[in-house]
Amino acid sequence: MKERSYGFSTDNKLRIITWGEEITELTQQSPASVLGRKYFDVFPRIFVDGEDGLSLSLKTKKDLLIKEYCFHCFRGQIKADVLISSSKADDRKSPVVQVIVSPLSRCPIEKKLLEAQPFIDIGKTASGLAHGVRNPLNAIKGAVVYLRGKYAAEPTLIEFAKIMEEEISRLDNFISKFLSRSIEDTETANVNINTVLKKISVFTALQAHTAHIKTLYEYGDIPEIRISAFQLEQAILNVMNNAMEAMCAGGQLSVRTGLEKLFDRDFIVIEISDTGSGIHESKKNDRKSVAGEGGRGFGLFIVREVLKSYGGHLEIKSERDKGTDVRLYLPIGESRGREI
Repeated sequence: MKERSYGFSTDNKLRIITWGEEITELTQQSPASVLGRKYFDVFPRIFVDGEDGLSLSLKTKKDLLIKEYCFHCFRGQIKADVLISSSKADDRKSPVVQVIVSPLSRCPIEKKLLEAQPFIDIGKTASGLAHGVRNPLNAIKGAVVYLRGKYAAEPTLIEFAKIMEEEISRLDNFISKFLSRSIEDTETANVNINTVLKKISVFTALQAHTAHIKTLYEYGDIPEIRISAFQLEQAILNVMNNAMEAMCAGGQLSVRTGLEKLFDRDFIVIEISDTGSGIHESKKNDRKSVAGEGGRGFGLFIVREVLKSYGGHLEIKSERDKGTDVRLYLPIGESRGREI
């Protein structure tokens, strides 16, 4: 499929006299900065049989159509069809040369930038979200402190209140770091994943009970791993929340941990299975669908990025109306992390 076309025109001295909006966007050169200049000062010169194509069209008074012409860019070549035609304008004595460039491919850098645009948009949204969350978070923390003091004799409520306070404090700290510097500075520590899951099981117990979902946890014999506990918790919670939202009353959520050897490396595996409606195939890996299915695709996108930052990966097996099995792989011995 061809890309959109870009056009400009010159006089018989090859000086630019018109510069279209499309080519302005492509070259980032405004009409005011290029009008009156030789076209090859701001655009790659177009050669035909070793001669300037515009000059050749003026000399022969013929239109030239060059198929799959190669323009050089920073990291390779761009192929395009080029139409060069010369004619006399009604209000000019000298001929005018019209040039229409129809790219057949994109510059690799431009392609990379276009692919990165969704991530840039996510970053902008995340920054705004981080700012918007802080005030409600402080209000929630205040309410939790009040309830903990008022119902000090209720052990279950105190247990939940303690978890909520800890998570609110960690989230507030995470937001502060996010707004001030790169998440590359996120602190890592030796983390027992089974301990993290036991904490999450308490935190999500009320949600599962309210939705009439049975939960089953099986903890394997696994070593500690160096990772950001906050990022790990968020990744696991994203998957578990997706699973519970996909199930009706009577469903079952199963969480297991264990070891698996892949590619001659040892991985810790966190397997989260549900008996829900399944995930549509197009939502599993398509970056364009990260906001689809009520945010489910976005949650999986975040999980995948967290795992990739530690050298791990995500596997999803899903069958419509029968459930989904999500497996989080984290390599043993990795200690790196990066911005997600």
